[in-house]
Amino acid sequence: MMSAAQATPLAECLGLPAAGKYLIVNADDVGMHPDLDKAAFKLIDAGQIQDISMMPPTPNFAAAAKMAKARNMSVGVHLTLTNEWQDKQPWGAVLSKKEVPSLYNPQGRLWATTAEVAQYANLPEVKKELLAQIAKVQAAGLKATHLDAHMLFWDASPALTELYFSLAKETGIPVLLQVFRQSNAEQMKLTQQFQIQQGIVTPDTFSMHYNPSQRERGVAYRGYFNLISELPAGVHTIGIHPAEDSASAKAAIADLTLRLTDFAAWQDPALQQHIQSLGFKPLTYAPLHALQRSVVANPKNCLSQYK
Repeated sequence: MMSAAQATPLAECLGLPAAGKYLIVNADDVGMHPDLDKAAFKLIDAGQIQDISMMPPTPNFAAAAKMAKARNMSVGVHLTLTNEWQDKQPWGAVLSKKEVPSLYNPQGRLWATTAEVAQYANLPEVKKELLAQIAKVQAAGLKATHLDAHMLFWDASPALTELYFSLAKETGIPVLLQVFRQSNAEQMKLTQQFQIQQGIVTPDTFSMHYNPSQRERGVAYRGYFNLISELPAGVHTIGIHPAEDSASAKAAIADLTLRLTDFAAWQDPALQQHIQSLGFKPLTYAPLHALQRSVVANPKNCLSQYK
């Protein structure tokens, strides 16, 4: 167990000072809806968050990719095997039904749940689609600096878990271990195993407050204050879901209240001041991406010395 005065292996291998606190706030689901995308880029432009994750199969992907490219941004790929919205947002896979038939439901969309993916999806077709999603982001002229999973599809079966995490070595892009229902100490124990034993450059913790029942329309969500206060030294990611309001958003996004209150929370100067007062430094995935490439290229890498 590392003392509070020590950096985590990840922080040390990134060349960061001991006992430092580093935060990557990432808006995911970018590309799903114009009002969601506008909110994410407003937070980026204001320096209130550091990163976004783009959903390659979704209807507004091309427009969002242009917005990211105009800002010369690197982005994450929000790997997507499900469509929980179905009729409201009827997207399928990046690849056609002819190419990956097992990924489509009878209505011609991606499956609605991860359990259905685990039951019906053919693993080689899953891999083919995930690589195509990464390629689509790169073909849009964007550098992909991390991979994460929409609806945590990797947790639906051991085979999906193995495939998802294998992408770090295959692509040289960090893969997020999103086990946010565990305590920080439990997460850090697990992520260090992934970092050191498997060479996966995943952040020390991942946090997400997806709690629609606790949100009140028109009230900025305050739960992030305590979340951030409890984070120890290390490299941390918080995933958020911001959106702007509109008639179109109301019709298309069932959890819009959560997304509006996330947007308000991260625009709140008090939250930004709280982060600074606790000594957190903002970080992007770019240095993690560089480290992942180094780990893939050299078995005797910085992380391996901790074995």
